[in-house]
Parts: sequence; structure tokens; C-alpha cells
Amino acid sequence: MKSKYAIYSILCILSIMMLAACGNNDVDGDANQAENNQEETVENNGEVASDAEGSMKVGMTVLDLSNPFFVQLTTAVEELAAEEGYEVIINDPRDDVNSQIEAIQNFVAQDVDAIIVTATDQNAINDAVQEAKDAGIPVLAHTTKLENADAWIGADEYGMGLALGEQAGQWIKEVHDGQGGVGILNFDQIEQVIQRKEGIIDGIRQYSPDVEVVGDQQAGDPNTAYDVSEGFLQANPDMIGIFGINDGGALGAYNAAVGAGKESDTFAVGGIDAVPEAIDAIGEEGIYKFTVDQQPILTAETIVEVMVAIINGDDYEVENEIEVRGVNESNIEEYQ
Repeated sequence: MKSKYAIYSILCILSIMMLAACGNNDVDGDANQAENNQEETVENNGEVASDAEGSMKVGMTVLDLSNPFFVQLTTAVEELAAEEGYEVIINDPRDDVNSQIEAIQNFVAQDVDAIIVTATDQNAINDAVQEAKDAGIPVLAHTTKLENADAWIGADEYGMGLALGEQAGQWIKEVHDGQGGVGILNFDQIEQVIQRKEGIIDGIRQYSPDVEVVGDQQAGDPNTAYDVSEGFLQANPDMIGIFGINDGGALGAYNAAVGAGKESDTFAVGGIDAVPEAIDAIGEEGIYKFTVDQQPILTAETIVEVMVAIINGDDYEVENEIEVRGVNESNIEEYQ
């Protein structure tokens, strides 16, 4: 069972800044297509020559394109921006803050029309963002708010976690009378992901206040989460669920729980991002019961709308929160 998600593990390592963490999509294209797009548009941290001289350009740097959410998001932004006459240069810093800073500086040197940033470290890149602003280039912050950005678009991290926790808490109340121990797969290195974890716990306790967190450990990819979850289950054989800050980790927990012989009527696993593997698992009506959709297509639409308004000098909203949706057996058909 442990090997079931080996290929997905490669795609999901460092996917957490999932912050983001990820949602179901209506845009054609998978990780392989995004990789091909990346090879066509990304070179040397954003140092790319345009095929069409004089075309309007936008620089976009995300967290890590091994995360399916960012594959969906960048693909959608490219398509929507092209309709408005903009070429989007995608930078994949692979969650390295220095690489992201360099990319922003390269975008400034290219005199792009705007920059879109999903920050690897909101404090570390603020100076680079200010350099862009000083050069007259508007900056849009995605997910993580940036002090020097012109606008912010994204889902609220705490609210994202809360959406998962509420689903889990309601299930625990119904199935276990609000009692039992659970494990949490975290990524406590990043403040916004800590907020996501806090939302998960608060959401659970909103409906099941007596639930005890018996395990709380970092794990954001299937292989690491499998090992961590095995440890949770061995130390706490009576635990009733494991919930992760992203679907990557939760899929590893799912594999471990199935391997440990847990039953779907008494054990639950859930994550965040609504990646295809999680959607498929929920559709099987087994142990994997919940995820959260960050709506990457709506996010892309909002990013492009705000970007065009800023460039054209039109009115725009400075803060644009994207509503998240809990996904479970009651609405899974909408995602299949």
C-alpha cells in the first residue's frame, strides 16, 4: 500500500505552502503539461526572451510547481492573461526564497508590466517587492499578504483549516459522540500554515470540544506522512482520525490507516487542496472523507481581473478573499 502514491509523492514534496494549500479544477492540463509549459516559459529564474517583441509581459513566481494547486493556478492565469494580451513568465523557485528574490529582480530588469507573487517568506521578499514598486511595477500578492504589494488575492489560511476541521468535528460528533484522539499533520515552519493547522483544531473542537490531539507532527508529502501516521497509530491504536494541512500528507495518512486495518465507519482522514487523488479517494466512500477546495480557477480569474485594472489605472479591490468549500460525500459528485 505504501507505494500506491509513490508517483504522486514526487509531485507533492514541498507542496505545503499550501498554503496553500490546492483545489479541483476546470482547466485542462496536469503536472506534465505544466512542466512542459514551464520549460517553454521559464529559464534562469525568469530570464526569458519573448517570442513576440513588444508584447505585454507579467512575471509570476509561486511556491513550487510540484504542488498540483500551483499547476492549476498558473495554467489558468496564463490562459486568462493571454486573452487580455499578456504573456505570463512563470518562475518556479521550488520553495527557495533566494531563488524567488532573484526571480523578482529579473522581472524588474525585464520591465514587466506587473508581478504576481506567492511568497516563500513574506518578510524576506518585501525588499525585492519594494524594488519592483520603486521601478513603477505593480505587485499582486497571492495567498500571503505582503506589506509592499498593491493588492492581495487568496483564501484565508485559518478559514481554510476551519473548513476541514468543521467537517471532521461534525463527523466525530455523529460517529464518536464527540470523543476520541486525532493526529494532525502540520508544517509549523511557516506562519500561515500554522494558522491553517490552528483552524483545523478549532474547527474540530467547535463540534467536538472533548477531542484530544494525540499526535502533531510535520509531514506534507505522502511518504513522510505515511511514516509519521504509522507512528501515530502504533502509539495510539484507539485514535479515530488523522487530518493534514494538505492532501499530500493526508494521502500518506490514508495509506497508513488502510494498512493498519482501520475501518471507514470508525476512522477518518482529511486534507486540504482537493487534488484529484483526494477527490478519487473520497469518491470511494472509504476512510478518506474530507478535503477543502481553494478554487484555483476563481483565484486565477480574480488575479487577472485585478492585475488588468491596476495596469489600466482603473478602480480595484485591494483585498480579495477567495471563498473555500468543504468537499465530502455530500457534494463529491460536483468534483468527479
